[in-house]
Order: sequence, then structure tokens, then C-alpha cells
Amino acid sequence: MPMTDVYAASGTFPDTAQLAKDLAAAVTAVEGVSSIPMFRKNTAAFVHELPATALANVDGDSTHVRVQVLTNAGALRRDKQIALVAQAHRSRRRGPPRTRRWASAHGCC
Repeated sequence: MPMTDVYAASGTFPDTAQLAKDLAAAVTAVEGVSSIPMFRKNTAAFVHELPATALANVDGDSTHVRVQVLTNAGALRRDKQIALVAQAHRSRRRGPPRTRRWASAHGCC
């Protein structure tokens, strides 16, 4: 089942629980799966809050967010991967406007 991981400096998002719910819901919506308990209980998102000193670019800026979505192989065609990455980028509304985000969707296994 799909898993979403978000890595950001502590305090980047005011409501990490809601962000996790929203991202998990976005995955099921983009996948187009039925809203049955099996999918609702097995599609999850994890928000990893890190000390600001644990992430940086070359200049030492720690206002970056990394979003990674992992699905089983073939679960998301390229168009759906693009749609999911777009949804993750819209999460900007849940964080400060000056954060940079990277999002990727991968299939494995």
C-alpha cells in the first residue's frame, strides 16, 4: 500500500496530523481506489520533523521540505505520479510560504 513521507524542519507545518491525513487522502484520490477500509487503513503518510540543523542546502538554508511517495510497482501511471506530486506541492498552504519542496513518487517491488 502507498506510503508518503514528509521530511521538514520542526515547526514547518502548524498541523502535522492534518497534513498527514490530507496527503494520505490525496494518494487514494489520485489512485482512484474505492473508499473501503482496506485502502483507508493501509494508505498512510508520515511527517518527520527534524531539527533545523539536520537539513541544509549548500548555503546552510534549512527551509526545505522533502516529500516521497512509495507505491507498489505499476500502481501509478506517469500521469497519476505527476498529479500526486502536484498535490504534494499544494501542501505549501500548510507551511511557510518561503519553503522549498521536493516531491517524488516511486513504485517498487
